[in-house]
Amino acid sequence: MSSCRQQALIEAPIGAVWSLVGDPRRYPEWAGHVVQVTGLPSVDEGATYRQVTRLPLRAITTDFLIDSREDMRDIRLRCLRSGFYSRWLLTEARGATFAEAEVGMEPPALRYRAVDTALGWRWYRRILHESFDGLRAAAERQQAVTPGLATGAVSGRGWSR
Repeated sequence: MSSCRQQALIEAPIGAVWSLVGDPRRYPEWAGHVVQVTGLPSVDEGATYRQVTRLPLRAITTDFLIDSREDMRDIRLRCLRSGFYSRWLLTEARGATFAEAEVGMEPPALRYRAVDTALGWRWYRRILHESFDGLRAAAERQQAVTPGLATGAVSGRGWSR
């Protein structure tokens, strides 16, 4: 029903950014709302996994599906309970990475539609803001561990509804 998008230029090679974005098992390293990911032996389209997500009042455990995945380019994930989804699209940009992310909800039930209507856009915007900040920090940590990677700084923020 509702969604939010954000774009940013990340000063790190696309391979470094994809290693974080393209593997949900690494989300707890940078996506602030993701506490834990389990049950994902390989990252393939159609695979499911269990995710512990931090919400405003508590943490919940739900199953997610990798809806689509194109290596080094695109990943779309969906919660099988609420219909919450995220999509990350990466493009190489002269040694850096242009990233576009969208989060939203396609609620299957009335209670999730109510949450989406009441809180959706603000919550999605906060998730994106925190995710891009976390992605920048994770890329910086990767830079410290692996010399030669770009700085991992994120510049530019564009919001759309």
